[in-house]
Amino acid sequence: MMINLRKSFLDSLEFVNNKTAILRIDLNLPIVDGKVSDFTRMDKILPTIKGILDRNGKIIIISHLGRPKGINNKELSLKPLIPFLEEKIGSNITFCNEDIFGKKIERLIKKMIPKDILLLENIRFYHQEEENDLSFSKRLASFGDIFINESFSTSHRNHSSISGIGTFLPSFPGSLFEFEIKNLSKIFRDSNRKTIAVLGGAKVSTKLNLINNLAKKFDKILIGGAMANTFLASLGIDVGNSMKESKLEQDAKQLLNDFKGKIIIPDDVIVVNSEKPDSNLTINVDSLSGPENVIMDIGPKTRKNFYNIISKSEILLWNGPLGFFEKIPFDNGSNYVASIVKVMHSKKFFSVAGGGDTISCIKNSGFYEFFSFISTGGGAFLELIEGKNLPGIEILNK
Repeated sequence: MMINLRKSFLDSLEFVNNKTAILRIDLNLPIVDGKVSDFTRMDKILPTIKGILDRNGKIIIISHLGRPKGINNKELSLKPLIPFLEEKIGSNITFCNEDIFGKKIERLIKKMIPKDILLLENIRFYHQEEENDLSFSKRLASFGDIFINESFSTSHRNHSSISGIGTFLPSFPGSLFEFEIKNLSKIFRDSNRKTIAVLGGAKVSTKLNLINNLAKKFDKILIGGAMANTFLASLGIDVGNSMKESKLEQDAKQLLNDFKGKIIIPDDVIVVNSEKPDSNLTINVDSLSGPENVIMDIGPKTRKNFYNIISKSEILLWNGPLGFFEKIPFDNGSNYVASIVKVMHSKKFFSVAGGGDTISCIKNSGFYEFFSFISTGGGAFLELIEGKNLPGIEILNK
């Protein structure tokens, strides 16, 4: 699979002088107890914003937060994020919660001068956004001269602010968007290099197509996390009260048969007793028995096996934690396996991680900085490596 962008962010800078750029970004930042817990996504879009401002561009920022489903939900307003954005950018930002279809917003945009930034309220407060309504897209496009997509993470969505606006305006990728595609394409570019995918997380159901696609291209798929339980159960192993998806056991078994020797599942696991949650034991998977067992992490033998397999590879793709990493000591499996990237860092080794809880898991491990690339993509990251076409890329290439 080759992933190409026909335009670059530099191409957009030829156009932005004294012009209005509609910039789609992702401000869907993790918020814990009312406070932003991680500014990674915000930090990574700053070069694009500064690049436009340096060329005397005006910026209209479009973003979303959460899933308000077309309803104006004050708890999901973007307004509280303005002080953080202003501090990061070093510029004042005007907040606009005027009706997209009203005259006031037109007057506000007409008053903008070079280097001005206008942040529109959560675009998902409008049901037309997720419907990719043509007249809504056209209305949004009328506010600017060019469209720049700096929200790779939502580019698997066929929404007005992702694929709709680009129908009416010259469209370009932001610098982060471009960087994401460049790095993700490296995973699939060289078929002669030894490739390993580490897949974890809770559900097989969300990753069936992903496993199928990667198993055809990669040398080995190492599976941990709760989704490994479904694979173990498919072989008749008693996983007790552990999380699993019984309806998908047949699919899991089929994958193991179709890709014999390619898909590697745990040999041993760390379990807790549901009646004594403070105890934990290491058990070989073929010795598992009893409903009271709850699998929490991959065991020491499995960790070493995964580590050794990766040590012989040249490309690593990682998605999903290998255990219940949020609770010590069940982060040990993920941490031990992730430590290989520090050892391999100086060699000709390319490592990519992304999607869902993966970034939190990798940060927790202490080896975040040793990965060649960490994708901010989430769902878009998964769909791209699954082999799907992304609406946000397709519109940029038209």
